[in-house]
Amino acid sequence: MRFGFRHLLLAAFFAALASPPSGGQGLERSVKVYELPTANALPSRLLADGKGKIWFLESNANKIGKFDIKKKAFTEYDIPTSKSFPTDLAMDGEGRIWFTEQDSNSLGVFDPVTETFKEYDLPTVDCFPRRLVVDGQGIVWFTEFYADKIGRFDPKSETFKEYDIPTKDSRPTGIALGADGLIWFAESEGDKLGVLNPKDGAIKEIPLPQRFSSVKDIIMDARGNIWFGARAKKELGKYDTAADTFEMFPLPIIGVIEDLAVNEQGIVLFSLGHIGRLVAFDARAKSFLEVKVSLGESEPNGLDVDSAGDIWFTDIIQNSLVKVIGEEISKLWL
Repeated sequence: MRFGFRHLLLAAFFAALASPPSGGQGLERSVKVYELPTANALPSRLLADGKGKIWFLESNANKIGKFDIKKKAFTEYDIPTSKSFPTDLAMDGEGRIWFTEQDSNSLGVFDPVTETFKEYDLPTVDCFPRRLVVDGQGIVWFTEFYADKIGRFDPKSETFKEYDIPTKDSRPTGIALGADGLIWFAESEGDKLGVLNPKDGAIKEIPLPQRFSSVKDIIMDARGNIWFGARAKKELGKYDTAADTFEMFPLPIIGVIEDLAVNEQGIVLFSLGHIGRLVAFDARAKSFLEVKVSLGESEPNGLDVDSAGDIWFTDIIQNSLVKVIGEEISKLWL
């Protein structure tokens, strides 16, 4: 099957749209770049909290960053443990920010109200925590890369529980929460998707269509489909959890899929690291829209969509937080 795609470079449009029609808007005004206060911070994962704030990790700087959209102002918070190298973050129902600390082998939480941190040592030494999610009961679930385990942390009792993944050397990375409470995860070297049932701890594994796909992050849409990047195969993948079927879509340009998000219209958004692209995929039309949103060298990483439908991502090379007005990008679907 052949999949359609549009290859669009925003930089090339700037000159052409410098004098937009009356009532129109130049496309260059749809992209806003905010340089981080700390140099060489290595901004990575981020989330939009739905309350006008963007939270993000500064992995090299060992900080949690906050950006106030209305005030256009940054605030940075130093993680207590030095050189912890945070790798992911998620927000619970009370607005607290949970994060994994890869190098210090810990789980951390930041309370925006009291502006205080708390950290917990993980039970398995050198397990290399990578990604995490928080379920509806406030339980924190995370992947343990080198331990081949899924971790569970109950904030109320402050206790951990770990579940062994059946496949040895599976190297779990991405993790997602299903609407039914099931915990889905990717096995980057096991070449499988896995699903854990919190009720009985049972784990089921689903082999990927191709070996050596090197899947890292996953996202679940409102229809129960899991989207992932087959990084080594240069494809976007979809797994229909109800039908138990896979569908693979070759990328319009050679690149490595980093973070993924899904907007309210069901459009799958993802960043392509190393080549500085943001890509949108319309699952119904099976069509890609590829956009270069930053001038010069760029490496988009973490990505999310805010309550206004605008797209935010971190740029490692430009040491920046970037906003793309979602409405303007939508106009490019001609």
